[in-house]
Amino acid sequence: MGRKAVFMDRDDTLIEDPGYINHPNQVKLLPGAAAALIQLKRMGYLLVIASNQSAVARGIVTEEMLEQIHHRLRKLLADEGASIDAIYYCPYHPDGVIPKYRMESDLRKPNPGMLLRAAEDLDIDFSRSWMIGDSYRDITAGVKVGCRTILIDSPVKRPTRNPSDPTADRKVGSLREAANVIRMLDQQQQKLQTEETQPQDQTVASSFKPAAPQETPPSEEEAISQPDPQPAEDPAPAPPPQPQASPAFVPPASPREPEIPCRDPAPFTAESAPEPQSHTVLQEILHLVRSRQRQELYEEFSFFRLVAMITEIISLFCLILSVWFWFDATRPISSAQMMLGYALVLQLVTIALLLVQKDR
Repeated sequence: MGRKAVFMDRDDTLIEDPGYINHPNQVKLLPGAAAALIQLKRMGYLLVIASNQSAVARGIVTEEMLEQIHHRLRKLLADEGASIDAIYYCPYHPDGVIPKYRMESDLRKPNPGMLLRAAEDLDIDFSRSWMIGDSYRDITAGVKVGCRTILIDSPVKRPTRNPSDPTADRKVGSLREAANVIRMLDQQQQKLQTEETQPQDQTVASSFKPAAPQETPPSEEEAISQPDPQPAEDPAPAPPPQPQASPAFVPPASPREPEIPCRDPAPFTAESAPEPQSHTVLQEILHLVRSRQRQELYEEFSFFRLVAMITEIISLFCLILSVWFWFDATRPISSAQMMLGYALVLQLVTIALLLVQKDR
């Protein structure tokens, strides 16, 4: 039986995603992420990151810089007592601008290539493992190899589901909640296994009763040597019962309570005080506010988006010209109709381009 593991996405699952990270200083852990990794590690899971990094193919970041980014990630986790066992990433994308990386790859999620490679390298049993991510690409990759899956459904960045996407086993709001779900389900499974494997010897032993020994009949010689039984004499009449004095009532002795040695309680110190949880809640609220702002500031850049912006501007210009020609008495009405037709066609082209670049 192979080892169990937790596969997880990187951006918006373990660290904040400001768009395309291209420098180590941009790496920031999500609130509670390190604590979640520590909890999963104590439960015996290998921790493996599987991340699509199309920024390499798009020329936004190099693989050398990506290694520094991951080194920074490991350093931040180590500062909080957490660690990652392995990091796998896919630098390929069919729309990349770097010829070396411009291709479709089995490593790129929703394909399960990174998970299969990790299982081969680390001897991982998928049936005992989990896949955690913030998109249905992560869920699809986990389902293809037989992992149980958890979708991080953030209120700031809702994952988009296509009709063909599988359903996740669980939905949570953060990596910390995912770790709690895994712990709860593992405890339930261990309890069931303990009840199933409980020895039945006690039940069998309690129901077994030894048979009473049977008397051996006397032999013929012993029967002859024994004297004949004498007839029993009439018993003498019993004397009448004499009245007896009732004994004095003695109350039963009350059971003695066990003595418990009294010890002074341990002095209250700052170290023994429970850690306040308010700062964690405030960090999560601050993360949600920042994520909402980043969602407005950062947009995915691609060739299709750039062309869509250009066609949108031209479409708006044609619409303005059509209105101008409509009210200009010196121009025929056909000119306004022609500009309005151009604006409509360009608007349809814009919508088509935006739909094409939807999957980055």
